[in-house]
Amino acid sequence: MNLNLKQTNKLSSRIRTAREHAGFTQKELADRVGISQTAVHKLECGRSRSSRRTVAIAMTCGVDPVWLETGQGDMVTGGGASLAMSMSPYHNEPVGALAEQAETYRVEETESPSRVPLISWEEAVNWGKSLISPRVSNWVSAIHRINPLVFALKVSGDSMEIEFTEGDILLVDPTKKPLHKQYVVVGLAGEDKCTFKQLIIDGGQRYLKPLNPRYPIIAIDEKTMFCGVVVAKFKEF
Repeated sequence: MNLNLKQTNKLSSRIRTAREHAGFTQKELADRVGISQTAVHKLECGRSRSSRRTVAIAMTCGVDPVWLETGQGDMVTGGGASLAMSMSPYHNEPVGALAEQAETYRVEETESPSRVPLISWEEAVNWGKSLISPRVSNWVSAIHRINPLVFALKVSGDSMEIEFTEGDILLVDPTKKPLHKQYVVVGLAGEDKCTFKQLIIDGGQRYLKPLNPRYPIIAIDEKTMFCGVVVAKFKEF
């Protein structure tokens, strides 16, 4: 997609163009990214000339982070697909590319507690893959500084007891490449919602292991979709 250069030669214009492309109001974009509406307004008016949330804004609006930050390239690449379109570490490893993108454009962690979108396990299947992000009505606060792309899930069921119990809040980072024995959130073929298990890598084989021995181990195949690595858990009272 090629846009008029005069329209997009400033970060402020590109942010406005990206927001309008996604169909968001300033408040809706602010809520999704975890900043104030005033901050979005200042960015679009040119009163703020940079933002630590550039990559998060790009991913939320479904545009290319390189274009949003620099104005170079197309606003939407790959026939409309964003970097978050496919996050499976078993297919071309775009997770690493996403992490490198965030590092390249210096996505800084917030100094104060971050607002993290609390989504459903059904929403997690398609989180970040659509050009139009789902509306977020629930948020949790992360005590520590955190990657702006992180989302939260609430544990249900007992397949991961005793380490994880019903009602625990998980913080999930979609930019991290999963490693052996880490806890991962994945979408399984034929399922309309995500699950989370411990990743086991044994030679060339990968498995999803529930911590509760009453549940079976699941073999990972080419249709398994990686959604993120669990980086923290806490409980709300």
